[in-house]
Amino acid sequence: MQSSTTPEDLAVAAPDGAPATARRQGESAWDRDLRLWTERKPPLTRYLQHAVANSGRSPFSLAREYIGLSRGRGRLTLQEYVQYGVYDPSLGDDERSRFLTEKLHWPIVRRCNDIAWQAATEDKWLCAQLLERAGLPQPPILAMIDTTERTFPGTRTIRSDREFGEFVRGSCRDGTALFCKPSHGLASYGAFVVDGAERDRLHVEGEGWMAYDACFAELIGGHCYVVQPMQRNHPSLARYTERLATVRVYVLRTDSGVKLPFAALKMAAPEHVADNYWRPGNLACDVDPITGSIRSARTKDAFGTTDHLEHPHTGARLVGERVPRWEDIVALTLECSSIFAPVRYHSLDVAILAEGLSIIEVNTGGAFNIPQLAAGRGFLTDQVLDLFRACGFKG
Repeated sequence: MQSSTTPEDLAVAAPDGAPATARRQGESAWDRDLRLWTERKPPLTRYLQHAVANSGRSPFSLAREYIGLSRGRGRLTLQEYVQYGVYDPSLGDDERSRFLTEKLHWPIVRRCNDIAWQAATEDKWLCAQLLERAGLPQPPILAMIDTTERTFPGTRTIRSDREFGEFVRGSCRDGTALFCKPSHGLASYGAFVVDGAERDRLHVEGEGWMAYDACFAELIGGHCYVVQPMQRNHPSLARYTERLATVRVYVLRTDSGVKLPFAALKMAAPEHVADNYWRPGNLACDVDPITGSIRSARTKDAFGTTDHLEHPHTGARLVGERVPRWEDIVALTLECSSIFAPVRYHSLDVAILAEGLSIIEVNTGGAFNIPQLAAGRGFLTDQVLDLFRACGFKG
């Protein structure tokens, strides 16, 4: 569904004329990203107005349809009803009923999965230990930043701004850039990149030069962080973006075997350090989970998605192209999935490098919105419904 959002629809006020994405004084990177995600929500009336303008349908017809869907098995919010394009006159009743609200993600996850396993995926250091023991490819953890009494056996641990400065100066000496992300959390909130270091300061993308103590106290702000080297895309993906792209593969462990119902290739816009879809300008591509062929490529705003045949920044063709090493991605997903078998519904983020594959994260569950936005189809396929119903979902 083509969106017709205007810049005024998405304007976000910022103090003292600063860019809307600027970090406010004393704000950590995590708090900034959470604020930005929360602020980018227009008034509810604008959603209905947008649907009327883009569908040619009456407000009464849309409101009646939305109320029915909000009470149905998908429990859609008004924002989701509009953003997913469910109001499109070309959709049938069965197609509309298959869209699923993000609000049910964690209730469904708790029904499908052995919740005792959640830390095994959501604690990034702990997950890395499992993957390492299994011999599966992943980015190395160069250090953990943590000011509590927790220890990380075998991993360098940074407890103070002095130790932080020593580590960054040594790591960036050969030109290595560092990707820093919270050890717990979702949607890349708080992620940042260090791409330069001097004796008394370091350079953070989007922030500029900062003193080590200021970065440690403010940007990190007491959160536990994983520090890894920046990885580079496979040449066939580097023509689209210099930022690391990942493939999100969704996994269902059913009584009849492992199913991979969805896959999406995620790419960051040049101004962002991570590919998560909430960041404006980032791209999500619907990928055929059997063939690896890219079926659609879309950017997103508050009211919907915009389709692209080519990458909007580089002009390189996307739709119809095939994700490289697709058979290897599927094989790696299945091997990794067996380690997390009690997590019956989970997802993997896999990077494709020149030298091979790299598991960036394993997720308990996996956001419903990514495949729905990327493909324009509902999450509740027959395969998904079979597992969710077996776990007690009333839909």
